[in-house]
Amino acid sequence: MNTSKSRLIAYRSFQKELAETRNFAGMGVRLRAFGVCNTDNAFGKPYSDYPPVWLGSGEYDFAPLESMVGDLLEASPDAEFICLLDLNTPRWLSRRLRIDSFDAITHAAAMPEWRAETKRYLRDLVAYLESRWGGRIRAYSIMAGQTTEWFESLVQSTSGVQKDAAWRRWCAGRGIDFGDSAPSPAALGRAAFEGVIYDPATEAGKIEFWRFHNYLTADALLEYAREIRSLVGAGKQIGAFFGYYFICWKGIAGVGHLDYERVAASPDIDFFSSPATYTDRECGCGTGSMAVSWTLRRHGKRILHEIDFWPETRTPPWKGWNYWSSPSETLAGNVREAAFALVNGLSWWWFDMWGGLFTNKDVRRRISRFAELHSRFGDSLPPPDADILVVADPDSAYGMVDPAFGTMDGTAPGVCPDGFAPALGVGEALRNVVNRIGATYDTCSFGDLPHLDLSRVRLVCLPATWTITPEKAAILRETACRDGRTVLWTYAPGVSDGATLDAARIRAWAGVPFKTPGVTTTDMGGWKAAYAYDWRVLSPGTMRAIAEEAGCFLYTDELLPVCSNGRLLSVHCGSGGVKTIRLRARCAKVVDLLDGRTVAGNCDVFTDSFSSPDTKLYELVPFEASSKAQT
Repeated sequence: MNTSKSRLIAYRSFQKELAETRNFAGMGVRLRAFGVCNTDNAFGKPYSDYPPVWLGSGEYDFAPLESMVGDLLEASPDAEFICLLDLNTPRWLSRRLRIDSFDAITHAAAMPEWRAETKRYLRDLVAYLESRWGGRIRAYSIMAGQTTEWFESLVQSTSGVQKDAAWRRWCAGRGIDFGDSAPSPAALGRAAFEGVIYDPATEAGKIEFWRFHNYLTADALLEYAREIRSLVGAGKQIGAFFGYYFICWKGIAGVGHLDYERVAASPDIDFFSSPATYTDRECGCGTGSMAVSWTLRRHGKRILHEIDFWPETRTPPWKGWNYWSSPSETLAGNVREAAFALVNGLSWWWFDMWGGLFTNKDVRRRISRFAELHSRFGDSLPPPDADILVVADPDSAYGMVDPAFGTMDGTAPGVCPDGFAPALGVGEALRNVVNRIGATYDTCSFGDLPHLDLSRVRLVCLPATWTITPEKAAILRETACRDGRTVLWTYAPGVSDGATLDAARIRAWAGVPFKTPGVTTTDMGGWKAAYAYDWRVLSPGTMRAIAEEAGCFLYTDELLPVCSNGRLLSVHCGSGGVKTIRLRARCAKVVDLLDGRTVAGNCDVFTDSFSSPDTKLYELVPFEASSKAQT
């Protein structure tokens, strides 16, 4: 996996949940994540059951922290910890600086006073934690911004005294001048090409602003990570909720995570935490991370997958998020999430939010089983065996109207004349379709392409590569666009070359003229171009047909979510019955890892019976391993 740090499996809750801490320890999950929090959540309620620690500039009350850790150790004496450090401005600092980092993280990040004051607190807090419980602490997670996930609230202005000063410094350092103030939300909500894509010849300031906006968040995060690393050394892991690219519903550039490649490359960061995608959660869907997996894997880092789904017994404090409506859905869904993390080499934690999410007895048995599987397989599993890549392209994302950012006159931003928002198909929506076709996929960034072995890959999805500079064109021809692969584009690939806009360029990559309806496939000589002007026409059935024609391996005859790394295979379904499952290679036996059942032997295809809904996790035992076991 090219990871230098071990997988983390933990239990987390906003609340004390001492009984559940004890229960999870009994289920084999002794790593407990807790938050040292000084601020309120989006509902106006404190993030922690314990009072704040940070009372003033250099003024602390560590008694609540002592009580919290003492309570956890009483409940689970062998516990180890992930410490989540809330760096958002407590009320006294918000009043003093006249800013709230919860809503305006980029504005705070542009303010030297906020950085200095916060870094002082961070240094003192980590020093205290290390002096008292350093031997138990496995990792730190740095939290700030909206929902402590380093989000910028998109209702904020893009301009402000401190941010404008930072903007001028940014531009001066690059020998450019786009005025004294950052572009307004109204300006950012308009674009020359169909109201969607900025013209680099006339709207370069907007593109540069989004680079600057995302840089600010990443730069602050990296500064705090360096500070922690200087105190704890290389032996402990440091992470953050960051790197959300597959998050179209909340915006892309405006959220402030697009500089994730620089953060992932830092020696001071070991993991990005991310909840499962919020738009593919129902049973029968495929889940997935909002972070870009190959980018982290290439730099020896992991994703920490957050399992935070609400069971049928609990009502979420917001509308529309009660995805599981029966005990069987709660069981199949939780197993799907843990299997996704295990097979893909991710860390994960069971996030109990406000308690009661994991009381189902069958779910508890599965939590125990996954703890055993983690102990057995550890970090020895290979990476996913995907032959489909969904490619994130931050460079192009800077050049388009953010669909969630809005305009001052109330019009919908980023909607083209044909009535859809191309940006909403940038990655998450298409990734969710790829999830369900019976084939395995992975995600990477455009910048990863020159560094990856693409020999297995048959289908490369580039749903939002509007900008193709001469340098990017060379990379595409040397990596994706060759060796008989199929490359899938949407909307306007290559309309920008980084200097000008020209719709005539689209045909050179799509194989057909701009706005050709439906889905087309064109032989480009050495590779094939698949093109869907409107991403919404890409149903799971249509995507499966594209994948099959491209030569991708299909594990199932049905449209089902699957994950595989060649050793482990998970299959999820919404509707049960007997399923036929094909394997890439013949194996000695297929074992259901959740119930210990040997399903088949000496096979490259087998059948199994599924409930409605259900998730199976299989071990594909090779002949050599089977012979050794018999010996």
